[in-house]
Amino acid sequence: MMLSRFAPLTALLALLALAACGFQPVHSSAGLGASNGVSSIVIPQIEGRSGHTLRKALLRELAPGLTGVDTGTLTIRLDETLRRLAIRPDEAAARTDITVKGDYVLDTGTDAIRGSATAESSFNVPISAFGDIAAQTSASDRAVTQLAQRIADDIRLQLANAE
Repeated sequence: MMLSRFAPLTALLALLALAACGFQPVHSSAGLGASNGVSSIVIPQIEGRSGHTLRKALLRELAPGLTGVDTGTLTIRLDETLRRLAIRPDEAAARTDITVKGDYVLDTGTDAIRGSATAESSFNVPISAFGDIAAQTSASDRAVTQLAQRIADDIRLQLANAE
């Protein structure tokens, strides 16, 4: 019984001890800025479901920042192509490829980095119509996530070669 009365006090002392030692959560944005090597890159909305997924993936990829870039705006033009392959005897598609291409421009105010990247994902077409929609969505998400990695890597390479 005596211990439960001191539980709030103990918790408060533990929090004060953590604050006193300089503890800061890993994902905290406090204290982060251009001086610590973390950049602030703005990515405007990209049209469509795949565009939204690409934007989220790019935000994750670029969260640590880019060396030598304090601020900038990354504009993407996304093109997604769906090709039905391997036709079955009943003239239905058995395999589908999804290709996504992103043309990008990173405008830093003083310089602009341009490029493009492509990613592809395939899937077997299930018999069910709902299965086809789910498989297509999943393949599109995989391709767009891979595209985000390729765009981020390409930008990093261009920045490294510019130094």
